[in-house]
Amino acid sequence: MFKAGFFLNDVQYRFYHHSNSQLRERSCFLREAKTDEELDQRIYSMGDFGRIMNASKRAKRIGLLFSSAEVDFQLDPKFVADISDIEQGDEVFSDGCGLMSKQLAKMVARKKGLVFRGTRYTPTVIQIRYLGYKGVLMIHPKMDVENRARDKETEHLHLAEFRKSMKKFKATSDNSFSVVGYSKPYSFGRLNNDIVVLLSSLGITNEKFLEKQAAYFEWIKSASIDVNAAIDFLTSTDKYPLAEKIFIDGLQPEHLREIRRLQMDEVTRHHDKETKKFKTRMLIHKSRRLYGVCDPHQVLKEGQVHIRVTMGRKGPSTPIHGDVVVVRNPCLHPGDCLKLRAVSHDALNDLVDCIVFATVAKPGHKAAPSMSSGGDLDGDEFFVCWDEDLVPTKAMEPYDYPPNREKKTKAITRLDLATYFASYNASGVARVSALHNKWAIASPEGALCAECQELNALHSQSVDGAVIKIPDLLKTPPEAPEGQRFIIDLLKEHEETFEAEFLEHRSNVAALNDIEVEEPKTVLERLLKTKKNALSEYEIFDLALRLSRKYKFDLVPYLPEIDVSALGAMEKHIMVSTLALSRIDFPHIWNSLFQSDILSSTDLNVHGLDSSFSLQKLYSSTVQSHATFFEYLRRATQSYTRKLLLIRIDDRFAIGIFMRGEIPWDEEPEVDDGVVVIPFLSQSSMTMPKNRPCPKGYRLHCSFSRMELFYKKRGDTFIFIQRSPQGLQSEVVGSIALEKISSGVKTQIGRLNRQPLAKIELHVVSNHDRVAHQMFDMWYDHVPTEEHLRRFPRKATPYRLNDIRDVDWSPLFDHEDDLSEAEVQRQREEWRVRLGRLEIVRQVMYPYAEDMIVARGKTRRQHTEHSIRRILVDATIDDLDFILEFCSLYHTDDELVLVFHHALRPEALPGPEFIAKWITRCPSLVFVLLRVYPPTDDLFLHPDVAELGLIREITHAIVRSANETRIAALVALEKIAASLASLRLHDYIDLLMEVSLSVRWKDLVQEVLLVLNESRLNHLPVPLSPIDVYAHKHALNIVFDRAEEAADECPCTEDGRPRLKQSTPPTQIKSLVLASAEGSWVESMFAVKAHIRVDTKHGIRLHSHVRLKATSKAENRFVDTTVLDGLVVVANKGEYRIKLMQPAPPELETMDWLIYSAGSIATSQAMLDALKTLVVEKSTCCRFYDIITGDVATSDDSDGESYCDRQKGKERAIPSPIESVDENVTLYDPRLQRVSGTPEDAGPSGHQLRDPERDRDENLGSDVGESSSSNSVGGEEALDIVVPSDDSLNESQMQAIRSWDGRLSLIWGPPAVDNVLERFIKVNGRERLLSDDQILRVATDQLKVNEDLHAFTLNDRVGGDVNENKRLLKKAEERVKKATIVFSTCAGAGLGILRKFKFDLAIIDEASQITEPCALIPFVKGVKRGIMVGDQ
Repeated sequence: MFKAGFFLNDVQYRFYHHSNSQLRERSCFLREAKTDEELDQRIYSMGDFGRIMNASKRAKRIGLLFSSAEVDFQLDPKFVADISDIEQGDEVFSDGCGLMSKQLAKMVARKKGLVFRGTRYTPTVIQIRYLGYKGVLMIHPKMDVENRARDKETEHLHLAEFRKSMKKFKATSDNSFSVVGYSKPYSFGRLNNDIVVLLSSLGITNEKFLEKQAAYFEWIKSASIDVNAAIDFLTSTDKYPLAEKIFIDGLQPEHLREIRRLQMDEVTRHHDKETKKFKTRMLIHKSRRLYGVCDPHQVLKEGQVHIRVTMGRKGPSTPIHGDVVVVRNPCLHPGDCLKLRAVSHDALNDLVDCIVFATVAKPGHKAAPSMSSGGDLDGDEFFVCWDEDLVPTKAMEPYDYPPNREKKTKAITRLDLATYFASYNASGVARVSALHNKWAIASPEGALCAECQELNALHSQSVDGAVIKIPDLLKTPPEAPEGQRFIIDLLKEHEETFEAEFLEHRSNVAALNDIEVEEPKTVLERLLKTKKNALSEYEIFDLALRLSRKYKFDLVPYLPEIDVSALGAMEKHIMVSTLALSRIDFPHIWNSLFQSDILSSTDLNVHGLDSSFSLQKLYSSTVQSHATFFEYLRRATQSYTRKLLLIRIDDRFAIGIFMRGEIPWDEEPEVDDGVVVIPFLSQSSMTMPKNRPCPKGYRLHCSFSRMELFYKKRGDTFIFIQRSPQGLQSEVVGSIALEKISSGVKTQIGRLNRQPLAKIELHVVSNHDRVAHQMFDMWYDHVPTEEHLRRFPRKATPYRLNDIRDVDWSPLFDHEDDLSEAEVQRQREEWRVRLGRLEIVRQVMYPYAEDMIVARGKTRRQHTEHSIRRILVDATIDDLDFILEFCSLYHTDDELVLVFHHALRPEALPGPEFIAKWITRCPSLVFVLLRVYPPTDDLFLHPDVAELGLIREITHAIVRSANETRIAALVALEKIAASLASLRLHDYIDLLMEVSLSVRWKDLVQEVLLVLNESRLNHLPVPLSPIDVYAHKHALNIVFDRAEEAADECPCTEDGRPRLKQSTPPTQIKSLVLASAEGSWVESMFAVKAHIRVDTKHGIRLHSHVRLKATSKAENRFVDTTVLDGLVVVANKGEYRIKLMQPAPPELETMDWLIYSAGSIATSQAMLDALKTLVVEKSTCCRFYDIITGDVATSDDSDGESYCDRQKGKERAIPSPIESVDENVTLYDPRLQRVSGTPEDAGPSGHQLRDPERDRDENLGSDVGESSSSNSVGGEEALDIVVPSDDSLNESQMQAIRSWDGRLSLIWGPPAVDNVLERFIKVNGRERLLSDDQILRVATDQLKVNEDLHAFTLNDRVGGDVNENKRLLKKAEERVKKATIVFSTCAGAGLGILRKFKFDLAIIDEASQITEPCALIPFVKGVKRGIMVGDQ
């Protein structure tokens, strides 16, 4: 259907496209069209989607054209502008968030007809789609100021400014300004399953969640039995018209039926209609769901947010100040729950019902939205909660959410887009979420467990439909511990119980009519005395006025219950004019002192404060905590020109401080009569003292820790207010010099020094429309963060060393019941043999039986070499093997040496298998062997040992023990120097590589390599052949470089331990287990599986040289820190198989480990393999073997080439007529003459040509530039090289191209594999030399390939990563076989998919930048001709 469409009523419909939400819902649009070209023309005429070369990304960008919108109108592009993003390094803090003027916001409100509860409403944030821009626009008043200053005739107004990050594509035709959503008041947040699980893991108790859900259900239930509860329920769920009717008419039957319907909807939505899965959705009144925007002024600090929301009975724009939880859905990582500090700033006061994030951070830190589920600001909504019961005391380090890799192709057709839609699979998200839930249930840590964090990383990769591979270890969560209850299950049980009771009550229809209708005045009194979550104070007044008019009663007596401080100036005027109130009779409407908790009416009357001053209460300690006082003081002094501070010490005395004018913060300005101190003694019979103005010379200091009024110097202080010296944040103390008021006051009150202040108030004269705009009404007690949780905590769980005191020396025989009699007899016989051997072991361990009961800490007595012979005299080789196994398992090193020494007795020397096993299992035992059978004076192994043929095993054992034995290992190698010469060259090269992998200290590894090299060369037959000289020299150089790289990547101390300071920090291994390997015991003992969390950033890859360091300490015995070297031989997602260089300790699986990367050996190993191939196959693998090695005598003439022909090739390769070159010259000898001219004009290079008939086999790839090969190494047919007919080639370049017929040519030219490929593609486009399928780019890491060339890569050709999907291997091999020219790196030619392929011609680019062994990698692949292109 997606290819040809379908016919309906003789009309053909074809796949058109889909919105991004349709993609997830698996629906799309079909449109009438006869061809795909018609649809493409229609879509691509609306935007430049053709430049997007990733099918998924293009589909999403086109999907923006299909997004639903609430408002659409035409906006001329001349009224918009582009602005830069707010960036720091690579982090974009304004991602998706632009700016708009208030004028545009009002235009949107008018077009939409936005009215909130009868009043026109202008949103401060709108989510838009416009001209290829996607994101949100936030109100920015500065734009309106700038617009007013513009010359209307010559300059256009700027209604909107879009960030670069908002531009998703360039629209070409449609100027529709689409509004997808906008900020709204009272958008209460709801807890869902994800958030509950995360908060639970951060320490919020099950009881708190159950209490919240119980309160939520009671809130729902009471809506049908109480008018006030019904009003709160309806206004909180956006049903304000019905709330009005109920308040005016009461709970009438028709109203009750509607409420019941809404209640049922609220209750039943806890279960998904399709899956029936429980979904908690409890509404939290101290929370909101808010659009996120950025701070354009950069006034917020890192970790701060600015939040202003519309609050019940407080009107709009009440800021929050305190800790809040901010989280974006979907969320699976505990670090998604950000704990941020909400603050207020004047520059951001216009932003209401949204959350403003900081746009500054320390270098390397990420923007806060991206730390919560990888969010941004292009329309993401955040759950923001300030409920102290739900703000955790723990904070988790967030996940960094790296972006998914983008796969780019050369061309994208409509079929590609249809295929993307058809193959889009969201099942990965569902599978990961289900596993995350199971692991959270099973683990005592909940979502904090490592498995849940790994699954979160996989979830973030799969949200866009990407195919993910879940490691096997994560697929099998354990069962939950018995008795452990999961919070979601508890909430589900509670909800089901409530739902059953609620439905039973609802079925009683008679109950609907049993509700008693309350008196209107009673209803009004209750309304005025209760808190409302979603009604402003003016809305309450409006409802009260309508109720009083309907039932004809006077509203004036109820006015004291209305908080006039929450009303704006206009709203006060409306109330006064509506009720015909005079300012004289009702001064409290304008004067907040009438509602003071400190001053009485007598105090107001005596001091003349009972007039209609325009005072409003900013702060009261009875509402807000004492801890917030100094923050409110700052607001009062900085934002108001008239303020009155009231302080009550006790019932006898209060004082007021009236401050006029601006008062700088944290300074000591002179007040110049700008401060008046007013004493209040309402319960005293003495004459009221007069107000005390502060004349010139008085200074006032206000800061976050104290307020001090003093005369000239601080030693003469009048009033001193400070935080409690004991550090109690909820208490403020004060000291007052009462004699400065009057001696009578001091006599009556006494001394006031650091007295706790009972009550504090701040009243201000409003110079704004609404004091509520400047209030911190929602400051609550701060919830301190007691614990910061790291994503990757270092584990060091103590373990117990195996101890012989724990051995059961007489185990009972036990067998399964369903075994046959013969099997039982066989097992019984094995048990008897084991008992006998255990008895021998006991005698070996305890020469004196009484030592078996020696107290811990005391030393047991041991055998000598002579005494142990009596015990082992009759022991067989199998018995000795059993005893050595026991000694190794229980760390009885002395007995291990004694028993092995006994086994080596001359009269019964064991076979080579036994000795090889134990010097491999315990490398230090090789020194016992060399002590019992010392080498000869002429540096050969002892003849008895030499006969066993163990030179390879002995040298490897010495090398593996070098970290512990150091100088002894060097001496041992020197003592057997002559025997080292008997090693085959292959084995010797492998030994050198093992040195670089096993010996950790930089100086020691160099000494070992030099000793090996010198010992071997001094004892090889002389003269050495050219190939021997060549191989030994380059093998040593390769391994030296590898050892230096390991020392740089993971520097170690002299004792072989990784240093504490590493350029790349180590990674915690989740679990390390011995791998069950097929084959010999050696393979089994030296193979481990390391499980590393998939959400960890590390450099461990296939072929990585790694070092494992134990972090656990033995609790029953002191042992040195264990360090093991290893090589990664299999790398899967989260699981790595490692070949160890040293034997693993028996307790390996019970220990915690760190893994260090010491670099990759891939290139080094490829060079060594190439060197070994050259040594063995000589000219068979490389036609110019003689040129490389100088070994003319052994050059293979079987290919029919004469000596003269070879000399011709050498002369082409070394064309200098002046200087002769000896046979050992390297390819970058400075005497080599440049053949080609300028690199800028040079033709394409860095490729290999091949005959597609050759058989191949292998498995995977790296980065190289090469060509293909023919099945026949002899090469009977000459290759046809077509010289491009390009007039731009000069003579030297033409000469360079013609030099292909030499066996080896050296040319200078342009750099880099991808540059060569790009140039070749251009030439190929003109000359039509090859089809695209015949050109292949092979790389192990596709990210390193130029994006424009991805279409030529092997991964793109086979439709996936061969490294991660082995099923693509065969397909990849077929692709390589069909290719005529392959581009790769030199190292890549010896790795992965190309490792066993042969090639006829190799061209190496940037030849002067590589070592000679690196050039060997492609040259030993059956190459008949080679071209080396240098650079300048």
